[in-house]
Amino acid sequence: MELWRQLSQAGLVPPGLGPPPQALREVSPVEIPGQTLRTAGADTGGAWDSLLWIREELGNLRRVDVQLLGQLCSLGLEMGALREELEESSKEEENQEPQREQEEEHLEARPAPHPPDFEMMI
Repeated sequence: MELWRQLSQAGLVPPGLGPPPQALREVSPVEIPGQTLRTAGADTGGAWDSLLWIREELGNLRRVDVQLLGQLCSLGLEMGALREELEESSKEEENQEPQREQEEEHLEARPAPHPPDFEMMI
């Protein structure tokens, strides 16, 4: 959740949006290698297999959610950097506008050139 922390520190988390759910902030439960899940010997009629399948699918969904959250945080950080860059370039343009106005005023202050008057003698 390092990216989320960076996003929060940069002030890019929208107001009212709290932290990610605890399930996405915690480390995924890891099964102990060699551990097997057993029933008490009763015939469950396939229910146990269904529970194992559901557990596996929930784990897959959690991994996808964590990946998506990471991608959204990365995108938010990139957008923040682009926003700062855009603000800097607009400030530079604002600083250049008075110079352009002065140049335009200087050009307007000059009298417009008139064609020379020619006198012809015959």
